[in-house]
Amino acid sequence: MHLSRWIGWRYVGRRVKRVEDYRLLTGRGRYVDDVRLEGMLYAAFARSEYPHAVVRKVDLSDALKAPGVVAAFSYSDLEGSLKPWTFDAPSSPMYPLARDRVRYYGEPVAVVVASDPYQAADAVELVSVDYEPLEPVVDPLKAMEPGAPRVHDEAERNIAYSRRLSCGDVEKAFREAAVVVEDTLWVARKYAASLEPRGVAASYDGSTLTVWVSTQTPHDHRDELLEKIVPPPSDVRVIQPDVGGAFGAKIEVYPEEVVVPYLAMRLGRPVKWYPSRREDMVATTHGRDIRAELALAASRDGRILGVRGRIIGDVGAYPLGIFLPLIAGRILPGPYDIRSGDVEVLAVYTNKTPLAAYRGAGRPEGIFFMERMVDLLADELGMDPAELRLRNMVKPEAMPYRNCFGWQYDSGDYPGTLKRGLKLLRLRELESWVEEERRKGRLLGLGYAFYVEITSGGPFETAKVSLERGGTVSIVVGSTPTGQGDATGFAQIAADILGVGVERVRVRWGDTGLIGEGVGTFGSRTITVGGGAVIEAVSELVERLRPKAAEMLGVDPGRVEYRPGEFYVVDSPEDFVGLWDVVEQLYRELGEKAGEVLSAYAKYDPKKPVYPYGLHAAVVEIDPETGVPRVVEYRALDDVGRIVNPMLLEGQLVGGIVQGIGDTLYEEMVYTGDGYPATLSLSDYGVPTALEYPEVVELHFQETPTHHPHGTRGVGEIGTIAAPPAVARAVEDAVRRYTGRGGFRVRRLPVKPEDILAALAAEG
Repeated sequence: MHLSRWIGWRYVGRRVKRVEDYRLLTGRGRYVDDVRLEGMLYAAFARSEYPHAVVRKVDLSDALKAPGVVAAFSYSDLEGSLKPWTFDAPSSPMYPLARDRVRYYGEPVAVVVASDPYQAADAVELVSVDYEPLEPVVDPLKAMEPGAPRVHDEAERNIAYSRRLSCGDVEKAFREAAVVVEDTLWVARKYAASLEPRGVAASYDGSTLTVWVSTQTPHDHRDELLEKIVPPPSDVRVIQPDVGGAFGAKIEVYPEEVVVPYLAMRLGRPVKWYPSRREDMVATTHGRDIRAELALAASRDGRILGVRGRIIGDVGAYPLGIFLPLIAGRILPGPYDIRSGDVEVLAVYTNKTPLAAYRGAGRPEGIFFMERMVDLLADELGMDPAELRLRNMVKPEAMPYRNCFGWQYDSGDYPGTLKRGLKLLRLRELESWVEEERRKGRLLGLGYAFYVEITSGGPFETAKVSLERGGTVSIVVGSTPTGQGDATGFAQIAADILGVGVERVRVRWGDTGLIGEGVGTFGSRTITVGGGAVIEAVSELVERLRPKAAEMLGVDPGRVEYRPGEFYVVDSPEDFVGLWDVVEQLYRELGEKAGEVLSAYAKYDPKKPVYPYGLHAAVVEIDPETGVPRVVEYRALDDVGRIVNPMLLEGQLVGGIVQGIGDTLYEEMVYTGDGYPATLSLSDYGVPTALEYPEVVELHFQETPTHHPHGTRGVGEIGTIAAPPAVARAVEDAVRRYTGRGGFRVRRLPVKPEDILAALAAEG
């Protein structure tokens, strides 16, 4: 039997305190800006002041005369030394510093290096750029019109990507439908707003380029540096220090993260760049900004017959996030058995900061679109929204089920979970309470939504596990947590199988010098895929020790079985030898070479993703004087597979829920009509705080095991996917209860207080 059967006998499933926290809470954390190296220089980037312009000339002469300045560079100084980014999509290359054209406000144009960060910041203001402004394109719908300004000459109608998702006979579905509902929906542009902005530091010793970068993907950074720098250094080591939040925005390898390491090589001194918040808001990729024009066809009794329309992603100036509207399209059917569909997916260029992954990466938008359409259909039919959902859900006997647009759900009882959730979350009682409070004068509304999510994809993840003298277990993982507590989860898994205390397991990550391969942290995959690699490596070690254990027991290896911490004789279980006795014996016999035997490396391939699902509900209260909504209560039931650590799970789920509330009620990167960002500080960008946290949060879980050896699903992005449609419906419900009419509809996120006030004012 696989050794994963021992997972859960002691630690997995229990509320083990995070092993990472003592160091962080006592101020021993080390972030990029904490990197201090002898002789360090500081970089500052001059950025485009226009959303679209030709770069005629970059004059560095005044900047070079400024106090403390060591060097300054424009693209012409780097040409031939740094390769640009090229893409499969129709576009011009993305240069590390703009060559002859800028395509968004904030695009890097030049870099100044000085002896301290303040001198660099002052000097970069002296960089003079001669621009020829070009007409920008800001609205993706207008961008596709004939004659619109081109962001890239290579892209016809500014379309970076187009694809049609089709299944069944959609024409027949709409022809035979008794009811057709249509709507246009939009999730506006977001900024990840990590506590720690991006940053990078680098040093070069003539052979090895060492880079510290706030990232989710250090191995990708290493590979990118080896590919982009000409000629490449002999060796590159990328270190991910502690990361103060990432949320998908630190997956990409950015221009600054290539330029700064190159400058360390060129100047022969360490160089660091750490941005201001304003700079980070325009220089770090944005998220969401996907809209949908959809129609649902249904029978009179509420059976959804088909879906059609188009999904349009505003991917900004470069095609980094062209996959996002496609993901939204793939997940669009959600938990519903829709057999006919025709949806055009478009990724469109505009003169904005490029779009890329942000917590959920297309799935929050796709689920929001479908849940809004299902609520609209329920309203049109006068049907209970829960009953409508039940009539259309994929049945458990249909699993594994391939949805209308190609994704194959692994398992799940959606109808059973909805029924259980209605009771467990006490939604009927909650609805009665909301109505009772309305009669007392409070402006409350209830909303709920059902979601399906895709997590734990490939291609692989790695782990190296070593058994050290004295009973210590050392684990190095290729996955790269950014604050989720995954090191604790890895330690729990290894401790269960090896029969040791979790305090004796040391976990390290985020260093390409410690482990040569790794993919990274994104897509809710770290515990699931990274944990799979840990299990494989630990299992290999146990098998490696079995022959020596048999020798010490004086029996044939075929008669030896393993239980946590011990090898025993199958037909005489009282005869056993301890794991660490075997380890000690090998050290005595092999000396230093024992370390090779007692260290195992594993590469785990998840083969296919898994699909969490569940029901989330929210109660929103609206201030009738300001129109400002606030979530006062939130309840959720999620099928998360096997739970490794309930505290880690709750932390991830609640964090995602609050981020989803921010998406729905507060957060938006606003651009003016001529392409300039209007939100350039956290005073303007509404990140939810403790004051916006719901008064009551109630979480429930189902543990349906998956095909992974530890049975987990990913959970990190659930909250951002489930919260927006639930909260949006609650806002809608509150306004309708107040006005007594059903006309108010939430179509756009975030919901604006002025729109709510206008709806409330229409009473009477």
